[in-house]
Amino acid sequence: MIGILKRVAILSAFFATFVHAQQVGLSARTDSTNYRMGDWINLHVEGTVTADVDTIAPAIKDSVGSFAVLHVQRDANKPSWILRLMTIDSGNVFIPPVAFDYRIKGETATHKAFTNTIYLNVSGIAIDPKGDIKDIKAPISAPWQLEDVIPYLIALVLLCAAGYGYYYYRMKQKQKMASYVSPKPKIAPHVAALFALRELEEKKLWQSGKVKEYYSEVTGIVRTFFEGRWNFIALELTTDEILQHMKEFPESEIVWKEMQSFFVTADLVKFAKYVPAPEDNENELRWAYGIVRAMTPAPATVEEEQTEETASVG
Repeated sequence: MIGILKRVAILSAFFATFVHAQQVGLSARTDSTNYRMGDWINLHVEGTVTADVDTIAPAIKDSVGSFAVLHVQRDANKPSWILRLMTIDSGNVFIPPVAFDYRIKGETATHKAFTNTIYLNVSGIAIDPKGDIKDIKAPISAPWQLEDVIPYLIALVLLCAAGYGYYYYRMKQKQKMASYVSPKPKIAPHVAALFALRELEEKKLWQSGKVKEYYSEVTGIVRTFFEGRWNFIALELTTDEILQHMKEFPESEIVWKEMQSFFVTADLVKFAKYVPAPEDNENELRWAYGIVRAMTPAPATVEEEQTEETASVG
């Protein structure tokens, strides 16, 4: 009797696995099989699901094998995804099967489905082994003349002057940052920032083609919030200097990745002619709201709490 029950359990498990395998089918492809090191690789995943599948989504974090996951985009009308990947490996590489989690209606258990493996050829930097090879010749001795030394003396003087100029500039910057006192705002910095973000959202700049103006305004709002919140000249600093400065504040840890993506995406649009997707534009505003709210101090008075609530609703 026990043997029969074991056989029934094994057959039941096999049948359940077979049924789930028939409920979800995933097919992956790339735009090409040949890429250069550092290129963006769009992995297109097409899903076929039955009517009893409730939810399905990629079960990935930051990487798939040796590939970093830069962005995941879902088609709202069908089970289709685009995973933007990048690798610094070269040669014959492969994208391993990507795991997807899905649930069946009426069940609480999570099941997994996998895409197919894709093989790619990633080329590195082309190097000509003969390009810089030259015969070694013995140095020719010659007596030094005054005219031979003068160019080096001039270069030394210019180098010292440049070094002193840079040292003087950095000292002035440090003094300026040390003495800088932001004027006391009429309202709390986070309240002003939330108001400004709400007004920017209503302008619909990127929807009307004003993409660069949109990114300049949203980063200006966050930089102004940093100045009011921590009294440093965020509007005059580069992205790297701002991020380095923000490491001093524990509040930035919970939104560190969002803050990096927020500033880097804006720099790409403003200075590198990057054309963002609609999802990138929406994420930029969502990141701005998240940064301001994560770094908002606890309200000191009931009046400030009410003002913040009005800004959030308005």
